[in-house]
Amino acid sequence: MNHLTNVNSATALTLKETISEICPDLNLCGTTDKSPLDLSDELLAYICSVIRDESPTAPDATIEQWVELLEVLRANWLIPLFYRKIGFLPQECRPPEPIADEMRQAFLFSCVRSLHMEGQLREIIEGFQEQGVRVLVLRGPALAFSLYPDPAMRPSCDLDLLVLPEQVVQARGILEDLGYKCLAKRFETSRDFFREECFIHQKNPGNKFPVDLHWVHWELHPFFKGSKEVDIQDLFQRAWKVETPTLAFETLHPVDYLIHSAIHLIMIHKNEMRLSWIYDTALLAQHLQVPDDWETLQERCVAWSARIPLENCLRMAQVWAGLELPEGFDDFSTWPQPTEDERTVWADTMQHHWVTILLKRSLSNPSLLLKRVPSLLRLLFPHPDIVRFCYPTSSNWLLPVSYVRRWLRWIDDLVINRIGELKQRG
Repeated sequence: MNHLTNVNSATALTLKETISEICPDLNLCGTTDKSPLDLSDELLAYICSVIRDESPTAPDATIEQWVELLEVLRANWLIPLFYRKIGFLPQECRPPEPIADEMRQAFLFSCVRSLHMEGQLREIIEGFQEQGVRVLVLRGPALAFSLYPDPAMRPSCDLDLLVLPEQVVQARGILEDLGYKCLAKRFETSRDFFREECFIHQKNPGNKFPVDLHWVHWELHPFFKGSKEVDIQDLFQRAWKVETPTLAFETLHPVDYLIHSAIHLIMIHKNEMRLSWIYDTALLAQHLQVPDDWETLQERCVAWSARIPLENCLRMAQVWAGLELPEGFDDFSTWPQPTEDERTVWADTMQHHWVTILLKRSLSNPSLLLKRVPSLLRLLFPHPDIVRFCYPTSSNWLLPVSYVRRWLRWIDDLVINRIGELKQRG
């Protein structure tokens, strides 16, 4: 297997050892329990080489092993990207034809979804513009249309939009006029606790992606002391304009997006990290100007309590995607250090589910707990429309079953997975 050089030392380690050393508590499994690290060394090195735009010879693997590779790529939402990249390789560098055929089908399906998403996004943006509501497009769609040569290479499952808090009610009304239904109106009653409202299209839910309308960019704002928030106005002032032949929108500046992605990936989804998110990190980092943007990144990641997750994200992108940090910013020991509050939250995050952390912080402050009781109840007992959407059943009268499925998943995340982690460490 190819050997990689650890980003902070000259010691040569295998890819699996390097990933484990970076952060052993992170789980690269995407939407399944199968991690890329479960693959053979040869197939794992092959994935890494293709992602890095190298020309590796396809390893001598059985068809069953290639199927396992396909499952890992699918779970990490990486098949469309992988298929586009192998298309530029010589025949001896490509997977067997049956595997390549399945990748082709997945890529074509992603192309269709991308076209649907583009049309839906254009309709929403035009509706907001007509009413004078400024919006920033976040996450998958923004990355797909701004960083990738073909947006189909970066699949998404929903649309995330950020508006100024004073325009949330107006934005909700615009979405409703466009045929969307708000599953739970949280802003007026719990704006300091929740960060978004979810919308689904009433007449065409099959071909319309769900929409999450955000008024807070900082995903962990209830976790930290004082619940300090990012200056939303500042994010809009620094917004990055994206223009394609068929679509124009604004999104976060790459500096802000890197921090946002690090929090989302490392602290929210540490048990289901996707390689596609790590590849996003590498592409975003390549859009930073030296030295100004990198200096801003160092300052902001500390101010936003994301210094530790950002370092982990960048180091993972170095290993998986071959990201090269600019000189002067490639030694994390010289970066500003995280605050004590961030260290505390990070330690809790590595040991507990985010719901556990939230409850722990609320219980430690009686006055804060009293203030958050209504929001915590909504978290435990969300609106029936949300539960039906996330845990659908064949009939509406089976709503209690949907709630039970939700709670069982939480028990699995908060208790069973935690027990498994403790056994592995023991």
